[in-house]
Amino acid sequence: MIVRRRTWLYRLPGERAIHSISFKIPLTTAQAKAALRRMVGVPTELWGRSPDDPVYSGI
Repeated sequence: MIVRRRTWLYRLPGERAIHSISFKIPLTTAQAKAALRRMVGVPTELWGRSPDDPVYSGI
């Protein structure tokens, strides 16, 4: 099954913080990795975010 998401969470090498990025159209994992590689660098971790996922409170 190919998963397409508009919002992705990622972590860059050496960073503890998780970043979020949203795209205008839903992307597959490979497309999101390629876009991130061009924009910010190669992510060490990548997660797709769905609108029905529970909201992370940060606590």
